[in-house]
Amino acid sequence: MPGKKATKTKKGAKILVVEDEKALNDMYRMWLEAHDFEVVTADNGVTGIEKAIHEMPSLIVLDVLLPKKDGFEVLSELRGNPKTKKIPVIILSSLDQDFEQRQGLHLGAEKYLVKTNISPDILFETVSNLLK
Repeated sequence: MPGKKATKTKKGAKILVVEDEKALNDMYRMWLEAHDFEVVTADNGVTGIEKAIHEMPSLIVLDVLLPKKDGFEVLSELRGNPKTKKIPVIILSSLDQDFEQRQGLHLGAEKYLVKTNISPDILFETVSNLLK
């Protein structure tokens, strides 16, 4: 479509945040909106997949421990769908073991961040670097 790009860079890019904890979902949304990103949210894996397909975000921030489908299942489905397979995904999880991190990266996530180490600056820097 003329004038509309599925993937924009930096400011104004659409980010899908898939996080079931409302307080964290709201916090990530506020952090990203403060940097002029458009944010769409989902609170479970099934809705996350649906919104990824229908919204075509520039990037997805994905929790692992989600109801209905966990983040690894969501990531696997996104990578298996021709429409969503190239959308960059950042896993943002409380699971911080090497096994989970390796699994997330093996399934196709660009970055795996641990919630206890996250800050607005780290999230913004990671998102910006992946959208360049």
